[in-house]
This record gives sequence, structure tokens and C-alpha cells, in this order.
Amino acid sequence: MPRHVYTLLVGSERRERISEPGSLAFLDDGDTVFHTITLKAGGGFGRLRQVIGLLPRLRRAALVVTTEYIVAWSVGLMFWLTRAPARHVVVGLNISGRPIQPRRRWMRRLANLAFRRVDLAIVASRPEARIFHALHDIPMRRFAFALWSFDLPSAEGSAFARPARPYFCLIGRNNRDHATFCKALEGLEADGVIVASAPPAFDPPPNVRVLTNISFADCIDCIRGSVANVILVNDANRGAGHITIVTAMHCGRPQIISDVDTASDYFIEGEHVLTVPLADPAACRAAMAGLLADPARADRMGAASEAYALRWLTHDRRLQRLEEIQRAWWTDGRFDPIDPDWAAERDAPRQL
Repeated sequence: MPRHVYTLLVGSERRERISEPGSLAFLDDGDTVFHTITLKAGGGFGRLRQVIGLLPRLRRAALVVTTEYIVAWSVGLMFWLTRAPARHVVVGLNISGRPIQPRRRWMRRLANLAFRRVDLAIVASRPEARIFHALHDIPMRRFAFALWSFDLPSAEGSAFARPARPYFCLIGRNNRDHATFCKALEGLEADGVIVASAPPAFDPPPNVRVLTNISFADCIDCIRGSVANVILVNDANRGAGHITIVTAMHCGRPQIISDVDTASDYFIEGEHVLTVPLADPAACRAAMAGLLADPARADRMGAASEAYALRWLTHDRRLQRLEEIQRAWWTDGRFDPIDPDWAAERDAPRQL
């Protein structure tokens, strides 16, 4: 009988395919079938229903890998209720909406039993391990950290029309502080571009353009033409902005980023990025003004960012890191929670 491994993604429509093993190549013994199933995005109950429909297959799997918060909770819940023998790995626990935190303590404990059914959780920043441990009681020994990384695709075919004046961009859908961005641009001889899934809940000033749901190629071209990419978040209670941070570094542009520890693993302050306090328009305006006044510095920061991205933030590097973690965990249950090579270069602790 073949061994089955499932990876569950979330996308615009449901799809299923037999896939390459990728970072699970160590399980490819010639008699293992790797399935990738994309669940249709929608409300949380919709994702739960889809997982319930797959349960007879998932229970018999050797391993199930989930990549999204609600799907991870749904699989954990079904596995806990049915005492499924399959092992469960989560690669990414980013919260795009509200965390699963019922008001009543007994209900929170019940909900967290599903997360306790996660055997290995690979998060995109070191602080996220502590956040999810506190939120959902996942033991710290089950967490590992792997930088979110990818190879920048081509921006060919971009239809983005760059502003005539120097501009700053704020791109992303999760936890973004549009109000501070707009206030920071007041009085500057510069424009702003906001790219989001929906317009802000207020009228932006005349020098800020708002775009919704544009293509990734357009986002790349927008970042490349900017003075700097800006990532301002509302709070430090969740990971946010990693994809945009990595994209901007590959694009060779400096960044202005909220000073939150969930982002700090991705850059070196002052060399690649200027950080500003949360909800501080004056500090953000000062950072913007400094880069406007010194384009050569902005370009130096961008070049240093691109070199760093090519060293640590590529698809191959992430694939290698994910395989190292999962192979060690599968083989003997022990793994390096932090990449020792990255930690040595950053002079960072090797424990979460």
C-alpha cells in the first residue's frame, strides 16, 4: 500500500493534483504519493466543511501539512475529535482576520485542543512562536523558525503608472495602518500609493492614490519606482508584511517599517530599513524626508537589501531550511529551531 502525504493550501478555487515532494523529498521512497489540495477561500466555516469532507482521506495519511491558520485549526480539531493517527505540520500560521479566541475561558481551552494537535509549527518570525504559544498553548518545543522567502518573478506586463513626483508605497492587506501613512505624507513634496484589498475607511488626501487588488507584477513595478517601500502596522500582536518586506528587498529598495519584533528578523536596522514607532506620523514623515533629501543613501540601502535577499531570502534557501527542519523532526523529533548559519551571521540566539 502506498503512503500518502497531503498539503492543504487556500486559493480562489478548489483544485487537487499529484505534486512533487518539494521540502518533503526525504519522504520520497518510491512508494509515497504527494497530494496538493487547494481549498476554496471563504469564511472559516467554509474551510472547516471542506476539511471535514477530506477527513476520511486525511486520517489515513502519514502526514498532513497545512499552510493557513483556519485550515490548521480545522485539521487539528478533526484529528483531535477522531483520534487520527496522522501527523500534522503547519508551515505558516499568519492570521489575516481575528484569532480563534472565544470569550469564555472553557471555550478557549476547548478551541486550543485543536492547536495542541499540531505536531510541528514552522513560523515566519521568532516572536510568532511566542505569540502562538500564548494564544493557543502550542508547546514551544514544537516551533521552528524559517524566513519567508521566494525568488522575485518578472514584472513584465505591468500596467502600473508611476506618479510623476517621487513617491512612497504601502502595499498589503493584513494589519496595515493607512491613516498614519497618509498623515506622514502631509507637507512633503511627494506622493503616496496605497495598494490594498479594499479602500481605507476614510478619504485619503489628494497626494495619495489608492489601488485595490492589482497584479503582483504591478506591485513589483510600484515598489521598484518608489523612494521607499513603507510597512506600517496597527499592532505587534501578529506577523504581517513578510511577503512585502522580502519583495522590496529583492527589488533593491529601502524601507520604512513599524518597529515591531515580528518584522525585525528580515532586515538589519539602519542598513536596509528605517524603523518608526507604531502610530507615529511625525517619525514616519521624518524618515520619508530623510530619504527624499538623500537619494544616494536610499540607493545604498536598497543595494544592501538586495544583496541580503539573495543570500538569505531565496526559494532555494527556504526549501533547504524547511527540509532540514522537517527531516530532523520526522527522523528523531529533534531539530534546530533557528537556522544556525543565519543566527551566526546575525549574532542571534539559537533558541526561540
